[in-house]
Amino acid sequence: MRTTGCVSIFLIAFALVLNLGTTSAFAQDTQEKYQRKSISYVDAVLKLGNASDLMPKQERTLLEVIRREIEMPRFDYNALPSEIVDAFKRDALRRGVQDIDALTEAMNEVLVPEILRIVDIAKEMRAQDLVSEAAQHSFVVEKAKETGITAEDLEAIMNSAYIYLPVLTQVKVHDSKATNTVNYDLRGGIIWFAVRTDEAGTRVELLIKDEAVGKGAARRDAKFKYKGRRVNGPEYAFITAAEVLAQNLKIAAQKIPDFQLTNPLADTGPGWVEFPMGKREGLGVDDKFIIAEFYEEGDGSLKRQELGMVRVARVADNVEKKANSRARTVIGGGYERGMLALEHPRLPIDLSFRFGVLPVSVKDGYGWFDDEITSNFYTGQLWFNYNLAQTTNISQFFASVYGELGSGTLKGWEMWGENVPAGLYWGVGGGLVKKFYVNRLHIGLEALISFADYSFSGTGTDPIFNKDWNWETSSLGFTFNGDIELALSYDWNLGAGVSYRLFAPTKDWTYHYDNEKIDLSGITDLPELDFSGLGYQIYLTWSLPSLGYDPVKMARGAIGH
Repeated sequence: MRTTGCVSIFLIAFALVLNLGTTSAFAQDTQEKYQRKSISYVDAVLKLGNASDLMPKQERTLLEVIRREIEMPRFDYNALPSEIVDAFKRDALRRGVQDIDALTEAMNEVLVPEILRIVDIAKEMRAQDLVSEAAQHSFVVEKAKETGITAEDLEAIMNSAYIYLPVLTQVKVHDSKATNTVNYDLRGGIIWFAVRTDEAGTRVELLIKDEAVGKGAARRDAKFKYKGRRVNGPEYAFITAAEVLAQNLKIAAQKIPDFQLTNPLADTGPGWVEFPMGKREGLGVDDKFIIAEFYEEGDGSLKRQELGMVRVARVADNVEKKANSRARTVIGGGYERGMLALEHPRLPIDLSFRFGVLPVSVKDGYGWFDDEITSNFYTGQLWFNYNLAQTTNISQFFASVYGELGSGTLKGWEMWGENVPAGLYWGVGGGLVKKFYVNRLHIGLEALISFADYSFSGTGTDPIFNKDWNWETSSLGFTFNGDIELALSYDWNLGAGVSYRLFAPTKDWTYHYDNEKIDLSGITDLPELDFSGLGYQIYLTWSLPSLGYDPVKMARGAIGH
């Protein structure tokens, strides 16, 4: 005899199949226009392995964050009844499931056979001539009485053709009182199933089992504001790790062919295209779309030919009436009506790898060398560019943070009778960036607040003063960059630019001799170091498909504010 939970699963699957006549059995690539999908979800996080130790409050937070990211406007949603969730949890626990592969196998063994049995139930409905909406509703109500699941729950998922299950497989916590830090590493995923109906019958497909990671860190004793409330350091570290995990899972869901936004071009012009999508589908400024055509091969199969890429510039309000959004051409051109636009999802974060040549000069304060020596530092730079278009509605508007590390020598410079060797330079900064683009070419303007630090070390050559010594100074200033970029592909840009750096000259040196800090407060003739002047950079920029951490949130956690 079947348990009530198994019968419940059976009936939910039955409700799914009743309304799957319009679900395509073919790949999304053959579908010209995106059709809204109705999704049923398990309103719980299934915890495997050491994730089973997750506290209830953390589980609620994780589920809230995942649903906020995954439940995009392109979908309609219905939660599976708690009876279904509880029955499946019990089965997974009985099996001792420890990873996503085993869980997928369990879902196939528990859910799929029940769904496939629906064919026989459908025959029963046809035999009873239950063709009217009222008759079908009466049938559902009767089945609800038998199983204890409400008719509302059954009817709520009548139109669903997909099911997703959030899973957490690993939680690593490093909580250190010594360093006053707490770190969370989360690993989890989502299992997607689709019920397909075509001429061959009904079948269940495992769409994909996505896994992703999310990392978060914070000071243990800090307090943070999060969505109108205050949270402590460990809470903030967990929340940020959950948000990163959920955002990566969202991008993975958008890549699933069944869920990828697609539409034929409704209109075209010089440097722009329009398609019938907008706010109703959750379209955003700067979303990328590949333009493609499909050709039929000799064997009847369809082959996709990608022609280029566009970036959304204006989002139409199509919630209540039809309207077209406009996108500007980035790669390719000469597009025609009827060509297909396919979503190319990416995180709103670009990563830049830069090589920079930075100015530096020093003025003598004591007479050890000529009045002024100028030179350059050579640095490697890592930039994170956060696209603000979704919140500001301004295309290609970024908040950027960067870090740089390099070295250089000011030839002929002496300090207290010692030749100054090559030193270590490092810097950090952040600011705003606006890019303007015409097809493949992008013009970028960057305004940033920058911090620079320079130090050099050596060993005394004097017979008496022969210990190790170190000099260090730093300054705060502004950096203004003008860049030009070329789009090499959908996700990679090659750029070069010129910068002007405006820093306050500094004589504020720190000096250590034999590991002891020496008081320089009474010395007024120290050299003046200046990081101002013209610089140059070349770089590659990558639009990220995923990232295991959020640099700004990590920095905020480290600062403790």
